[in-house]
This record gives sequence, C-alpha cells and structure tokens, in this order.
Amino acid sequence: MKRLLLAATFIIALLDAVELKAQDPQFSQFYASPLYLNPALTGSADRGRVGVNYRNQWPSLSHSFTTTSAYLDYFSKAAESGVGIIFNEHREGFLDFRSTEIGGLYSYKLEVSSGLILRTGVQLSYFQKDLNFEDLVFGNQIDIVNGQVYGPSGEVFEKGAKVDFMSASAGALLYTNLAWIGFSTHHINEPNQSFIDQESRLSRKYSIHAGYKLMFAKGRRLRTVAYQFQERSATFAVNYKKQGGFNQLDAGVQLYFQPLVIGGWYRGIPIQSVNKVFKNESIIALVGLELNANLSFAYSYDFTVSRLAGATGGAHEFSLTLNFGKVVKRTRRDTILPCFKY
Repeated sequence: MKRLLLAATFIIALLDAVELKAQDPQFSQFYASPLYLNPALTGSADRGRVGVNYRNQWPSLSHSFTTTSAYLDYFSKAAESGVGIIFNEHREGFLDFRSTEIGGLYSYKLEVSSGLILRTGVQLSYFQKDLNFEDLVFGNQIDIVNGQVYGPSGEVFEKGAKVDFMSASAGALLYTNLAWIGFSTHHINEPNQSFIDQESRLSRKYSIHAGYKLMFAKGRRLRTVAYQFQERSATFAVNYKKQGGFNQLDAGVQLYFQPLVIGGWYRGIPIQSVNKVFKNESIIALVGLELNANLSFAYSYDFTVSRLAGATGGAHEFSLTLNFGKVVKRTRRDTILPCFKY
C-alpha cells in the first residue's frame, strides 16, 4: 500500500508539473558524455577515447529510471575530423519501457582565426522502443483513499509493442583555450514514435551550453607524457535544454586540482513556476579522480529539492573515460578545448 500511494503521488506530481510528453533522458555529468551532449564534440579529445555513463534515477521508488550510455570516438589530424559511435539504453520500470539507440557521428574542426576554433558535427541514429501495455495502471483504477488498484481499466492494447525509427541531429561548438559556447539540435526530423496507429512526433531537443575556465597557479611538475605541470583550475558552465513543453537549466562549477575534481551543480529554473510551484529540481554533488594520464572516473549524486524530495532517493550517476592512442602533437599556439575533465 505504501508503494502504491508513493507511485500515485509521483504520477500526480508529474501531471501537476508539466504536460506529459516524451523526453530524452539526461545526465548530470553531461560533459562526461560528450557525444550525447553535442555531435560537434566527436573527437574532441584529439585522440582516441571510449567512455561509459550510468544513471539510476529515483531508486527509492519501486521502479526506478536507469540510463546507460557508451561511446567510442577518434580524431584524425590529417583530415581534421572526428568519427564516433554511441549506444544508449533507457529503461523506465513504471511502464516496463525500454528505449535503445545506436548512432554514428562525424565532426569537422576548423581554425576560424588564431586561438579560435569551430567544430561542427552531425549524427544519424537508429531507435527501437518497447513497451508492455499490460503493466500500465490508469487513473480510473487507483483508489487513493483505500490504497488499492482495481482491475481492468477497460483499455484494449496488445500485450507488447515495438516501434523503430531514424533520427538526425547536428551541433556546433566555438571555443578558445579558456571559454566555449555550443549549440545542438537532436531529432531534427521529429520522427513518429507512436506504438499504436496514431501520430506521436518526438519533439526536437535544443541545447545551449557554455563555460569558462579560470586557471590558478601551476602545481608541481608531473612525470607524465600528457602534462607538464599539475593543473589547478575552476570551470564554470551552464547547459540549457528545451524539448517540446519542457525546459531546464543546469549551472555549476567544478574545481580541478589534478588528479582530484570536486563539483557542485544546480538544476532547475527558479524564476519559472507551474501552478505556483517553482521549478527547482536538484542540487548535485560530484567527485572524480584521474587514475592516470588516460583514465578518469567520477561519481555524482542528485539531491532532490522539488516536491518529490524525501520520496525518490535522488539519483546516482557514474562515468568512466579512457583516452588512448598517440596524442596529437601540439605547439604553444594550438587551441585546446577547455571543457571539464569529467
């Protein structure tokens, strides 16, 4: 009964907050999943790179939301181009819903002027979505007073359904050694994702992301190929997303004292409200470690500050990034993307 009431409260809160529409999953460590953020970031390490991200959102609920993303990309100095592949899987336990994506990406790097670089990228993905209608619970089946679910709702569906479609995305990123601004658009073609014989278009997702790196005094000299001195810096960044009737802002800072990083983030738009409820969602804490010159790991936790606080269990997120291959030879005049290490 307790779980039922919690689930009912969750559904009502969602309905009260926004009009329910399909939305892409998100990562708190969005820069640790660069290809998911913006196709223009394909090959942005200027060498080979592989990464894995995992997110478990609202684990205190009987059915949580889990997202896994894995990617591989490589940069060719000769072609000034990056190529990559990404795999994403998202599961929603409430609906026994699964969304799987596999995509190919390409980016091109252009020196606009001395110290100013423009990267552009494109992506083409194949999606497959599965849903078991038998496990759905409709509002007319829930007795909030007695905490019971009465059977059948009268809705007639097949036991299971699948839909597949193609999605096109593109993005661009302009940066110097200390600052960057980027823009990406996912699902440009707004594919039809309906499970039944109706039209349900997947809305375009727009993202604007920008940041600035503040360098501190150099630390001790390191005996590695990749670094001359220990880096000490603070990186400030924002990421604004809009998809259909949904919008969201992530803003925060990360302190990097090589090999350790700590960070804090805020998610929400406090100046906006829905039904007199302000759009505050999460406070995010992050800690990461650079295990060596090529391998890094990070963990973050979302502290829910919305009306669901205390009932969801927040969100756990992990990221692992491995760089490989020969480092592209650079000179003092070369411009290096100043995004987060994690």
